Amino acid sequence: MGGQGESFNYLKRHAWQLTVGYRRLTADEWFVGSQNRPDLAPHGEPLNFEIHTVDLNATFALTERFNVTLTVPFVSGTVSASIWPDGLRHTQSSSGLGDVSVVGSVWLGNPATHPDGNVALGAGVKAATGSNTVSSPFYTTSGPVPFTAIQGIEPGDGGWGLILQAQAYRKVFRRAFAYVSGSYLISPRGVSGVSARSPGDSSWSVPDVYSGRLGLAYALWPDEGISVSLGGRIDGLPVHDVVGGGDNGFRQPGYVIFADPGVAVTRGSEAFTLSVPVRLHANRLRNTLEWAGGKPGGGGDFARVLVFLGYVHRF
Repeated sequence: MGGQGESFNYLKRHAWQLTVGYRRLTADEWFVGSQNRPDLAPHGEPLNFEIHTVDLNATFALTERFNVTLTVPFVSGTVSASIWPDGLRHTQSSSGLGDVSVVGSVWLGNPATHPDGNVALGAGVKAATGSNTVSSPFYTTSGPVPFTAIQGIEPGDGGWGLILQAQAYRKVFRRAFAYVSGSYLISPRGVSGVSARSPGDSSWSVPDVYSGRLGLAYALWPDEGISVSLGGRIDGLPVHDVVGGGDNGFRQPGYVIFADPGVAVTRGSEAFTLSVPVRLHANRLRNTLEWAGGKPGGGGDFARVLVFLGYVHRF
């Protein structure tokens, strides 16, 4: 939104938009609080995550102001770590269908009279379609035993959720638009029933998740449909959920702030987008178990760079 050309501002009544989105995440730096502390990682070595996500989105405009989007994600992830009791580094992997969601969104202003700015609000449901029990071995001192993969690479989180979204844009000067968007996932389920870090350990929480973006998009080369954007992005997982009893399960709360540059190319009914958020700040917060035990943030990996690719087609 913002900078993709007037033809992509609004969907016309009964129009469709199909989107394929790809995200690549790699993380190999161990944070305790806001400090990168690899020396405090298990055995002095951070976990190495690599996660690839492909989202298939279909949006249908019931009217010029109201549309519904179905999102079907597919996730593939690996984690290499030396956290095992045998003291060696092993790799776990997981892949499959993620958690499918349906979200309805409405523009508060009439698109016919709001070409230079508008606000949209959305709400929807995330289903527990993705598995959070994909098997990957746990390596004991006497050898591997069946276990589940680390939750960070599982396709699903094990719970249903309520999605709340908002987005807005405003023309600030010729060929430039300011934009802001945010989403919050409310997860009513407390814990998933899956052991967190070792057989018999505390269950993983089914946590709330939030994300937000703001910035400025500029039509750099309007005749060729090329625009650029620069802004900020925050992704986070709170210590406490809005509802549910998952606070006492095991989770790795925290947030990451990114600089978020991007480029978009529009060609008729198609658009191609690329953004490469670069980490500016990260903070691994203490969960309730760590607060109760008087421990600092228990540590966790944060990505230095994300890669988002998108393809959009309207008809």
